[in-house]
Amino acid sequence: MNKEHRILNYEINLSLLIPTAIGTIFDIRYSILFLFLLISSCSSPYKNLPKTEYSSTEIQNIPYALPYSEKTLIYKADISFYKNDISGLLIMKKMDESIYRIALTTQFGLKIFDFELNNGTLNIKYCAEYLDKKIIINTFQNDFNLLLIQNQVKNIFVIENPEQNQKIWQLKSGKLNYNYIQNTDSEKIENITFKKRNSEKISVGLYNYKDNIPGNITLEHHNIKLKMNLKLIQQ
Repeated sequence: MNKEHRILNYEINLSLLIPTAIGTIFDIRYSILFLFLLISSCSSPYKNLPKTEYSSTEIQNIPYALPYSEKTLIYKADISFYKNDISGLLIMKKMDESIYRIALTTQFGLKIFDFELNNGTLNIKYCAEYLDKKIIINTFQNDFNLLLIQNQVKNIFVIENPEQNQKIWQLKSGKLNYNYIQNTDSEKIENITFKKRNSEKISVGLYNYKDNIPGNITLEHHNIKLKMNLKLIQQ
């Protein structure tokens, strides 16, 4: 091969390598940017807000009356769990300190489930066979613990977010965060979130309060297909 041919081949190979190198650099930069955005999105939105730590007894000062109501609360319930759509009446009654009876019946009064939540542990009194699975029972336990503030926590923080008219009551246990978000104008808890390592697992919306009890509750899981819509019909 003469000198001219070697030079020509070198120039051709170089012209082929340059786009590949540029593409590789672009891919690396894109991956770094994506990783940065992912880390940023997973960081706590309350990180730079003023935070005050309180003793665990302050949990009773959260302005949320649902766990403390002595009345029998009846909600019309629509629950979607994977391919199961369940409608009925959800009945909640506080029996004693940290003990609740929670039952779901059809409109005609037939039991779908009957649970006792005792200090955060869900005990089954009755459960329809198609729901009587460990993963489902554990999911209900997590949901009702969140709604009734029954999770065992080690630290309580109050975070002020004046720009959003919010006061966040943050209950922490290791990497688990339970956030009860108060609207400072209405002084009501309007949202609840459960996060694990800053990844949101459950979100709850609380609306249309009646005598300090939420008239509508929406609960949604973000890692499984479960939604729950509750509408208060008796208290």
